[in-house]
Amino acid sequence: MTVITIEGRTGSGAPDIGRVVAKELGLDYVDRLLLAQIAKRVGSTVEALVETERRAPTVVDRVARLIQRMLERSAVAGTGGDPYFGPGVEVLLSRPYREIEDPVVTSAHQLGEKEFVHTTAEVIRDLAEVGNVVILSRGGGAILRDKPGVLRVGLVANFDDRVRRIMLREHLDLDHARTFVEQSDKAQHKYFQDAYNTSPIDPFLYHVMWNTSEVGVEYAAQIIVEMARSMSERGLK
Repeated sequence: MTVITIEGRTGSGAPDIGRVVAKELGLDYVDRLLLAQIAKRVGSTVEALVETERRAPTVVDRVARLIQRMLERSAVAGTGGDPYFGPGVEVLLSRPYREIEDPVVTSAHQLGEKEFVHTTAEVIRDLAEVGNVVILSRGGGAILRDKPGVLRVGLVANFDDRVRRIMLREHLDLDHARTFVEQSDKAQHKYFQDAYNTSPIDPFLYHVMWNTSEVGVEYAAQIIVEMARSMSERGLK
């Protein structure tokens, strides 16, 4: 069973590396947008869920069932049903770091930062229990730092290189891309400080950190693949 978390500064190439690693190892790839899709799936009808039993389950199907079990556990514990997941939760789970502090109100609850942290952590822990997954961002390295067998990867890059990547990815001009990266860095740092009392670039959170300005994305991805295979074979922490 393989679990890899990748946390990167905005523009460091984390999504590209995560997808390459997942494809190379035959793992599921979960990012914030997929988590949003999963949250929507939780609201499926019984008939739709029955239909998924008739075909090979996708990662969305499997994680949706994990979230459903979370809700069932909360009900059994006597908390009155659904404490976090309600209509509109896909908006919550899909939010980038720079938007987490903005208030989000669903038709069922007003979901703040603490609820976001709690909910995301529980989803990521459940993903790790299922295994065979690459988890991008969402503080996975901090959440799973004490779980044996999880390969935790951090990514950084020079500011100018990250700005160039964001210009291409988000179709922004230079000034707007600089602002985008600066705001994302501040929000990511605050999130990690508030949620885990650490920094997203704390080297002690990770087995390895790559500076993708110094090494190529392809090279970093290949070494991560080799590390994951080695850890799996040797049963390393």
